[in-house]
Amino acid sequence: MVRLSAPLSHELTAELDGAVEAALVGIEEVLLAALGRAIARTIGVGFVMVSGLTAVQPIRLCCADERGLNANDLLAEVRDALTPARLSTSPADVAFSFLGLPPEPSLGPLQLADGPALGVLAYRCDGEVQMDWWYDSRRLDHCTVEELANQFRLGLISVTSEATPICDTV
Repeated sequence: MVRLSAPLSHELTAELDGAVEAALVGIEEVLLAALGRAIARTIGVGFVMVSGLTAVQPIRLCCADERGLNANDLLAEVRDALTPARLSTSPADVAFSFLGLPPEPSLGPLQLADGPALGVLAYRCDGEVQMDWWYDSRRLDHCTVEELANQFRLGLISVTSEATPICDTV
Protein backbone atom coordinates (compact mmCIF):
# COMPACT_ATOMS: atom_id res chain seq x y z
CA MET A 1 0.00 0.00 0.00
CA VAL A 2 1.22 3.45 -0.92
CA ARG A 3 0.04 6.75 0.59
CA LEU A 4 -0.23 10.04 -1.26
CA SER A 5 -0.87 12.86 1.20
CA ALA A 6 -2.70 15.81 -0.37
CA PRO A 7 -3.95 18.18 2.35
CA LEU A 8 -6.45 20.86 1.51
CA SER A 9 -5.16 24.40 1.84
CA HIS A 10 -6.48 26.70 4.53
CA GLU A 11 -8.54 28.45 1.84
CA LEU A 12 -10.11 25.22 0.56
CA THR A 13 -10.88 24.07 4.10
CA ALA A 14 -12.57 27.43 4.78
CA GLU A 15 -14.49 27.10 1.49
CA LEU A 16 -15.64 23.61 2.51
CA ASP A 17 -16.73 24.75 5.96
CA GLY A 18 -18.54 27.77 4.50
CA ALA A 19 -20.42 25.62 1.99
CA VAL A 20 -21.43 23.13 4.68
CA GLU A 21 -22.87 25.95 6.75
CA ALA A 22 -24.48 27.87 3.87
CA ALA A 23 -25.94 24.91 1.97
CA LEU A 24 -27.02 23.06 5.13
CA VAL A 25 -25.29 19.82 4.12
CA GLY A 26 -22.92 17.50 5.92
CA ILE A 27 -19.18 17.69 5.38
CA GLU A 28 -19.11 14.02 4.36
CA GLU A 29 -21.75 14.70 1.69
CA VAL A 30 -19.64 17.51 0.19
CA LEU A 31 -16.47 15.42 0.29
CA LEU A 32 -18.21 12.48 -1.39
CA ALA A 33 -19.66 14.79 -4.06
CA ALA A 34 -16.17 16.17 -4.71
CA LEU A 35 -14.85 12.60 -4.92
CA GLY A 36 -17.56 11.84 -7.48
CA ARG A 37 -16.47 14.88 -9.52
CA ALA A 38 -12.82 13.80 -9.29
CA ILE A 39 -13.54 10.27 -10.47
CA ALA A 40 -15.70 11.55 -13.34
CA ARG A 41 -12.94 13.92 -14.49
CA THR A 42 -10.10 11.40 -14.10
CA ILE A 43 -11.61 8.02 -14.96
CA GLY A 44 -15.04 8.75 -16.41
CA VAL A 45 -18.68 9.34 -15.55
CA GLY A 46 -20.81 6.62 -14.01
CA PHE A 47 -21.07 5.05 -10.58
CA VAL A 48 -18.62 3.49 -8.12
CA MET A 49 -19.30 1.56 -4.96
CA VAL A 50 -17.85 3.29 -1.90
CA SER A 51 -17.47 1.93 1.62
CA GLY A 52 -15.29 2.73 4.59
CA LEU A 53 -15.23 3.56 8.25
CA THR A 54 -18.12 6.00 7.98
CA ALA A 55 -20.10 4.06 5.37
CA VAL A 56 -19.81 0.47 6.56
CA GLN A 57 -22.13 -0.84 3.87
CA PRO A 58 -21.20 0.30 0.37
CA ILE A 59 -23.06 3.15 -1.26
CA ARG A 60 -23.49 3.75 -4.98
CA LEU A 61 -21.68 7.05 -5.59
CA CYS A 62 -22.63 9.03 -8.67
CA CYS A 63 -19.58 10.28 -10.59
CA ALA A 64 -20.62 13.18 -12.81
CA ASP A 65 -19.05 16.32 -14.15
CA GLU A 66 -20.70 19.73 -14.17
CA ARG A 67 -22.36 19.10 -17.53
CA GLY A 68 -24.03 15.97 -16.19
CA LEU A 69 -25.23 17.22 -12.80
CA ASN A 70 -25.06 20.58 -11.08
CA ALA A 71 -23.74 20.73 -7.51
CA ASN A 72 -27.15 20.62 -5.84
CA ASP A 73 -28.26 17.61 -7.88
CA LEU A 74 -24.98 15.81 -7.16
CA LEU A 75 -25.33 16.54 -3.42
CA ALA A 76 -28.91 15.24 -3.56
CA GLU A 77 -27.64 12.04 -5.23
CA VAL A 78 -25.05 11.61 -2.46
CA ARG A 79 -27.63 12.26 0.28
CA ASP A 80 -29.99 9.76 -1.31
CA ALA A 81 -27.20 7.17 -1.60
CA LEU A 82 -26.45 7.55 2.12
CA THR A 83 -29.99 6.70 3.20
CA PRO A 84 -30.28 3.26 4.81
CA ALA A 85 -32.72 2.09 2.15
CA ARG A 86 -30.14 2.72 -0.59
CA LEU A 87 -27.17 0.97 1.03
CA SER A 88 -25.81 -1.91 -1.02
CA THR A 89 -24.14 -5.24 -0.42
CA SER A 90 -22.04 -4.99 -3.59
CA PRO A 91 -18.27 -5.01 -3.14
CA ALA A 92 -16.65 -1.61 -2.82
CA ASP A 93 -14.47 -0.04 -5.51
CA VAL A 94 -13.26 2.74 -3.18
CA ALA A 95 -12.94 2.98 0.60
CA PHE A 96 -13.73 6.46 1.98
CA SER A 97 -13.74 7.79 5.52
CA PHE A 98 -14.03 11.21 7.10
CA LEU A 99 -12.88 11.50 10.69
CA GLY A 100 -13.04 14.62 12.83
CA LEU A 101 -9.61 13.88 14.32
CA PRO A 102 -6.32 12.52 12.99
CA PRO A 103 -6.56 8.74 12.63
CA GLU A 104 -4.38 6.04 14.02
CA PRO A 105 -1.56 5.66 11.44
CA SER A 106 -2.55 2.03 10.85
CA LEU A 107 -6.08 2.95 9.69
CA GLY A 108 -5.05 3.98 6.17
CA PRO A 109 -3.94 0.60 4.87
CA LEU A 110 -6.68 -1.18 6.85
CA GLN A 111 -9.31 0.53 4.69
CA LEU A 112 -8.18 -1.58 1.77
CA ALA A 113 -8.33 -4.91 3.60
CA ASP A 114 -11.66 -5.76 1.95
CA GLY A 115 -10.36 -5.38 -1.56
CA PRO A 116 -10.69 -1.84 -2.98
CA ALA A 117 -7.66 -0.55 -4.86
CA LEU A 118 -8.17 2.99 -3.50
CA GLY A 119 -8.83 4.33 -0.02
CA VAL A 120 -9.39 8.01 0.78
CA LEU A 121 -8.99 9.03 4.40
CA ALA A 122 -10.03 12.61 5.18
CA TYR A 123 -9.58 14.11 8.63
CA ARG A 124 -9.00 17.40 10.42
CA CYS A 125 -5.58 18.30 11.75
CA ASP A 126 -4.53 21.76 12.90
CA GLY A 127 -7.74 23.28 11.56
CA GLU A 128 -7.32 21.98 8.02
CA VAL A 129 -8.72 18.97 6.21
CA GLN A 130 -6.03 16.45 5.40
CA MET A 131 -6.52 13.98 2.58
CA ASP A 132 -4.59 10.72 2.50
CA TRP A 133 -5.01 8.73 -0.70
CA TRP A 134 -4.02 5.11 -0.04
CA TYR A 135 -3.71 2.86 -3.06
CA ASP A 136 -2.58 -0.55 -4.16
CA SER A 137 0.33 0.22 -6.49
CA ARG A 138 -0.20 -3.09 -8.29
CA ARG A 139 -3.65 -1.96 -9.44
CA LEU A 140 -3.35 1.85 -9.67
CA ASP A 141 -0.41 3.90 -10.80
CA HIS A 142 0.84 6.95 -8.96
CA CYS A 143 -0.08 9.34 -11.80
CA THR A 144 -3.75 8.29 -11.69
CA VAL A 145 -3.97 8.77 -7.93
CA GLU A 146 -2.15 12.10 -8.16
CA GLU A 147 -4.62 13.23 -10.83
CA LEU A 148 -7.54 12.09 -8.66
CA ALA A 149 -6.17 14.18 -5.78
CA ASN A 150 -5.76 17.22 -8.05
CA GLN A 151 -9.21 16.80 -9.55
CA PHE A 152 -10.65 16.36 -6.06
CA ARG A 153 -9.56 19.90 -5.20
CA LEU A 154 -11.15 21.25 -8.38
CA GLY A 155 -14.29 19.19 -7.78
CA LEU A 156 -14.48 20.54 -4.25
CA ILE A 157 -14.29 24.12 -5.55
CA SER A 158 -16.99 23.30 -8.10
CA VAL A 159 -19.34 21.79 -5.51
CA THR A 160 -18.76 24.38 -2.78
CA SER A 161 -19.09 27.38 -5.08
CA GLU A 162 -22.36 26.18 -6.68
CA ALA A 163 -24.17 24.58 -3.72
CA THR A 164 -27.21 26.35 -2.36
CA PRO A 165 -29.32 25.51 0.71
CA ILE A 166 -31.36 22.37 0.39
CA CYS A 167 -34.72 22.87 2.10
CA ASP A 168 -35.32 19.31 3.32
CA THR A 169 -32.09 19.23 5.39
CA VAL A 170 -32.15 20.37 8.99
